[in-house]
Amino acid sequence: MIILFGLVLAALAPWEAQSAPLADPVPPPPQSTSAWRPSGPWGGSATAIAVDANAPGTLLAGARNSLIFRSRDGGAHWSRLGFPRHFLGTVTTLAISPGDPKLYLAGLYVEQSPYAGVWYSEDAGATWKMGSGLAGNSVQSLAIWAKDPRRVVVGTRDGVWGSTDSGRTWKRLSAPYNHEMRGVTAVAIDPLDGDIIYAGTTHLPWKSTDGGKTWSSIHDGMIDDSDVFSIVIDPANPKQVLASACSGIYRSEAAGTDWTKFQGIPSSHRRTHVIRIRPGDSKVIYAGTTLGLLKSVNGGATFKQLNQLHILAMTFDPRNPDRLYIAAEGTGLWLSEDGGQTVRTINNGFVSRRLISVAAADGSLYTNVIQDGEGGGIFSSRNGGESWNLSANSTVLRDNHITRLAGCPGDEKLLFAGNESRALRSRDGGKVWTELRLGVADARLLALACVSGDKPEKGLVYAGTDRGLLRSSDAGQTWQPARLTTVNIPHNVQAIYTSPAAPRRIAVRTTFAMYLSEDSGGSWKVMNILFPVSLIYDIALAGGPKGLALVATAQGLFVSEDGGKTWQRRENGLQPGTVSSLAVRPDHADEVYASQFGRVFRSVNGGRLWQSLAQAEIAEASIQKLTFAWGQKDRLLGLTPDLGMFYLDLSVDQ
Repeated sequence: MIILFGLVLAALAPWEAQSAPLADPVPPPPQSTSAWRPSGPWGGSATAIAVDANAPGTLLAGARNSLIFRSRDGGAHWSRLGFPRHFLGTVTTLAISPGDPKLYLAGLYVEQSPYAGVWYSEDAGATWKMGSGLAGNSVQSLAIWAKDPRRVVVGTRDGVWGSTDSGRTWKRLSAPYNHEMRGVTAVAIDPLDGDIIYAGTTHLPWKSTDGGKTWSSIHDGMIDDSDVFSIVIDPANPKQVLASACSGIYRSEAAGTDWTKFQGIPSSHRRTHVIRIRPGDSKVIYAGTTLGLLKSVNGGATFKQLNQLHILAMTFDPRNPDRLYIAAEGTGLWLSEDGGQTVRTINNGFVSRRLISVAAADGSLYTNVIQDGEGGGIFSSRNGGESWNLSANSTVLRDNHITRLAGCPGDEKLLFAGNESRALRSRDGGKVWTELRLGVADARLLALACVSGDKPEKGLVYAGTDRGLLRSSDAGQTWQPARLTTVNIPHNVQAIYTSPAAPRRIAVRTTFAMYLSEDSGGSWKVMNILFPVSLIYDIALAGGPKGLALVATAQGLFVSEDGGKTWQRRENGLQPGTVSSLAVRPDHADEVYASQFGRVFRSVNGGRLWQSLAQAEIAEASIQKLTFAWGQKDRLLGLTPDLGMFYLDLSVDQ
């Protein structure tokens, strides 16, 4: 048994039926050299969308994880704005002030955080401030009075709040003791009378006729306990009000006094997140539901389903009402130019995805996206990470939580994937998958890796499980135990590390120790790491005579020049604290890259001295994994947990 010495510190976890395609493979516009370039996979869940009434080509889109994007060309391209992300919440609503195109408003929902509330930018998204008076109160809806954009109303977890200075300061409008108006999910202001305010709650709708001083329940005709998701007022006839609720869609022709339920909605589509009236034609009504977009051309008498998107928000181009923008769960941003009849993705530059890992297989790259429904799965890149295409979605994989991924150095189309309960193999670049049997009963799959075998074209596959390390030399058809020690110990193998810079070196991390092989797993030796291996986030293995091994930990960087026998802490030039990932440049045995949150550092002498790379910082982000593709020494890849993949061209620095 290996006895580990050292102070045990708490480990700090690193930053943790459409015809249109689910991902846009178009690369982003060229940026300056020596800088990270985002490459997707584009898409993911979009939670809010807004259009500039004075310049309809300008759009804002929001997402979870405090992400806000802007487009200047009608959604053709998106770029992320510098919205603060030291807290992570959902951007539930966005607005560009009709009175000032540089004034942006963002409603943020954050559980138990002082950063929840309304944020505003006075310089078109360059910098952001928090609206005073509302801090810590999660916002779920927002409305601006068209006659006077200084008057803004929001619905929050703690009632209705109002602003008379375009969202900079706020005061409570609904009474704090009115517990039925705590969770306000929808707000609307009468287009003619700013003192008339409607509020939808998790318990039916309410109305004020005196600017929010007093409120009346207006639920006659609506099924009891209906959660109201959206309220919209007909600008041509303000007495006609529409509301969507968990129990269906309703209309009032008497300013909310009584409600009539639309009968043309299938019962399966009752969760309607948003309802809209087509500008200039009150008979055309759109309903964005969890199961698709519904449209009525006869005032709600009948509805037709147009697609199957899970819609969270939508808005119109104010100068072209046939142009409809949609924010959807899992699949991102969509555009219709024919009144909703057809839609196409407009995700180029927009990304809000949870990427788990990146794998290199000869000339191809792969990454796995989880929790995006049919929009997630395995993505591939054939151009060094510049763009990504969906190879297999969750339907093909029969799984929405593929967490392990490994590519093989001798075959760009041979790929392995899985999670704790399944192991899969693809021989065609991730399109078709076959279930594999590891041959060990009840074993949980915790890690996967491929290394070069005795012959370059023949790879070896390793599977780390809670029952030990397994090895396959026939592409996963059969598996044999791979003993890390001569003693028959049931190792819990939690991670396997390989490197394009040293194709035959492989490191294995178990619960208590680290092991290293110099010959593709033919023999193993223990690495004499004198601190808890639970602190380790990543290991980089170099080729060359020194055989460098570098370890990224919660306590900083450690380097061994003798195969793991002795270690030195190396900090010269690095920031104190956590190093999250490492990568050795192929064919450059002493050139190493390290990530600390969103910054990247480079050493050209085996980790002795470090220098921050100019322009190589991803603002308000964290790099979870650095890697090189097999055979590509001039391109560094960076995986972030919620902003997708980035690539950095190194050839410009030579």
